[in-house]
Amino acid sequence: MSKKLIGVLIGVVTLVIVIIVLGVTFTIRNVTIDTTSTLSLDEATVQALVADSGIKMKSSILSVDESIVVRNIETKYPALKVISVERKFPNTVCVNITNRVPVFAIGVKDGTIALIDREQKIVDIVDNIDDINYITVVTGQLLDGVQKGGFSTTTTYLREITAEAENLSFVNQRLSSFIPSIEYSKVDSGVDNILLKTNTGVTFVLKNVTNSVGTFFNYAYTKYYNELTVNQKASGYVYLTDEDVWTWSDTYQENF
Repeated sequence: MSKKLIGVLIGVVTLVIVIIVLGVTFTIRNVTIDTTSTLSLDEATVQALVADSGIKMKSSILSVDESIVVRNIETKYPALKVISVERKFPNTVCVNITNRVPVFAIGVKDGTIALIDREQKIVDIVDNIDDINYITVVTGQLLDGVQKGGFSTTTTYLREITAEAENLSFVNQRLSSFIPSIEYSKVDSGVDNILLKTNTGVTFVLKNVTNSVGTFFNYAYTKYYNELTVNQKASGYVYLTDEDVWTWSDTYQENF
């Protein structure tokens, strides 16, 4: 047998041994669920999450598909959000989870109320919100065909408002505290209005222009924070004029 052939055989054998060793060494033997400080889970729920994650014990740690784990958990548990799926070599998979915080409550055509988080995911569907604190109530629009765990596809303006609010440090319940209610106002001619009622009393009037609602919110808040008097903050409307100037008025008009 030639030295070259012997070298090839040794290489193949070595590779097989390495694969076997790695397969044994990196076999999943432990799956952990880590949560943020805002979420507490009992042992039964933790075990259920591990089982529902789809992660197979004694399979290769390298075979874990993070997207499948996220989908499995978030589909069955709409109130939870998977932050990350980590491989901790040699044989542990850690799933990091937090709770979703409902930010908006919006009516459904069947008479129920959908609770929606910052990503527009429907965290829950309830009959009333009497016992829920710090949530922004949205009126003037009803959802149709929604289901718990799904996403609202007709409230992109809420997503834009949320994103800009977070840039202004209004996150989750802080946003709902500052903006306790939002009214979607249909306009017969022109662009629909979105009315944001602040906790001090004044209302921001934003035009529902896709990809501009967040910017409008920023400008309206800047006007509110830097220029309005105490009395103006307590009532009236902040809006954009036809001359592209943000101003305040004590009366509301459908077409400012």
